[in-house]
Amino acid sequence: MSAILSFIGSLLTFLLFIALVVVAIAFWGYNTLRSLSENIREGWSNIGVVAKKQVSLINQLQDVVKGYQESEKLVMLKVSSDVSSANQLAQFHQQSSMLLSAVGSMAQKFPELKANEQYQRIIDSIQTCEAQLESARQKYNAAVKAYNVKRSSIPHVLYASTLGFKNAPYLEFDGETPLLEVGTMKTFVTDDDGERINILLGQAGNKLLEVGNKAIESSKQIADAAHEKIKQIQETKTGANVSQDKTESTSTCPACGVSVSTASAFCNHCGTKLST
Repeated sequence: MSAILSFIGSLLTFLLFIALVVVAIAFWGYNTLRSLSENIREGWSNIGVVAKKQVSLINQLQDVVKGYQESEKLVMLKVSSDVSSANQLAQFHQQSSMLLSAVGSMAQKFPELKANEQYQRIIDSIQTCEAQLESARQKYNAAVKAYNVKRSSIPHVLYASTLGFKNAPYLEFDGETPLLEVGTMKTFVTDDDGERINILLGQAGNKLLEVGNKAIESSKQIADAAHEKIKQIQETKTGANVSQDKTESTSTCPACGVSVSTASAFCNHCGTKLST
C-alpha cells in the first residue's frame, strides 16, 4: 500500500514539474516575442516621424511655388499630415510623389524657380527625408523578419498565436504604392495584450486547478482500489489458513476409514477407540 501511494506521489510530482517547465518556457517566450514586437512598433513609429517631417517640407515647398504660374494646379494635390496608419501612409506616399512630380515639371518651365535658394534647400531636405524614410523602412522590415523568424520557430510557434502574437507584415514600396496589409498592421501596432494576458493567466490557473483536482481524485480512486485488492488478498490468505486448520484437526478411523475429529476418543461410526 505504501509503495503504491509513493508511486502516485512521485507521478504527481513529475506532472507538476512538467507543468512548471511549460509555464516557464511560455513566460520566457512571451518576454522574447514581446521585446521583438516592441522593435517593430518602434520601427513603425520612426517611419511616422520621418513621414510627418516630409509632409511639413512639402507644405513649405507648396508655399514657395505659389507665386508662379500653373501653381493653381497644386491646389488639387494635397498631402495628408496624418500618417499614423498604414492606409494613411499609403495615401501620403502616393500624394507626395504626385506633388513632387508636378513641382519638378514646373521647375523645368521656370528656371528662376529652379534657381531659387529656398526651393533648392527644401528639395534637398525632402530628398534627405526620402532617404531617411527608406532607411526606416529597411530597419522596420529587419525587425519584422527577426520577429517572424522567432515566432515561427519551436517552441514559440506552439503558443505564439494563443498569446496573441500575430504574424507581422513587411512594408514594401512598389512604384507609388506601399505593399502592406493595412488592417493587419494597424491591429499589430495598436494591440495592447495586457488584458488578454491576464485573461489567459486566469484561464491557465483555472485549468491547472482543474487538472490538479482530477489528479487528486484519480489518486484517491487508485488508492481505494489498491486497498480493496490488498484486503481481498488478505481475506484469501485467512480463508486458506482456516481451511488448513480444519484439515489438520481431523483424522481417519483405522477400523472403518471414516474421518473423525482428533479430539474424539471413539469413532462416531463404528465405536472403535482412537489413539490420542
